[in-house]
Amino acid sequence: MNILTTSLILLLSITFSTSEQQTKTILLETVKIEKPESFNEFTVNDQDYTLHFEIENTDNQNPTLVIAKELHNESYYISPKAKRDFKGKFYMDLGSYTHLDFDGAIIETPLSIEEYDPHPFTNGLVNWVSVNTTYKQPLHLKIKENFIVYGRLRFTIEPRCTLEEIPFAISYQDGVMKFIDPKC
Repeated sequence: MNILTTSLILLLSITFSTSEQQTKTILLETVKIEKPESFNEFTVNDQDYTLHFEIENTDNQNPTLVIAKELHNESYYISPKAKRDFKGKFYMDLGSYTHLDFDGAIIETPLSIEEYDPHPFTNGLVNWVSVNTTYKQPLHLKIKENFIVYGRLRFTIEPRCTLEEIPFAISYQDGVMKFIDPKC
């Protein structure tokens, strides 16, 4: 009798457990189908910097990716205009997408100045950025159909010496370009 009762309780608990799991799976699948939230600009806050991302449309309808970088706590980083190859130099990419690409060189305002740094890791000329700076990267829309591209911004923030990677995603839907949450 005890074996029969124990078997019945075990069978019922497995049945209830399985139905709960199926319900959870269905709910997760429903969430994935939802349309991603889009926005014209977004901000990333850190104790040593603040990044403001924006997509700017010019008069000729060529979009420009604008990144305004505010520095805090005497932070600094290597400019994308530095002539030498540094691992942590300010860098942006859009991966290997065929819909959207960078159009020309990045514009830095104010322009960083090349200076000599005797530090063992630089030991030569480098463009340090230690003031609030705005970067504008013109974009080239290759195909005018709906798409999503994923990009990243990478740089080493000094003096804490950490490599920062900031993901972003750009959506082009019905002729409108906006940011969406990259979900990573």
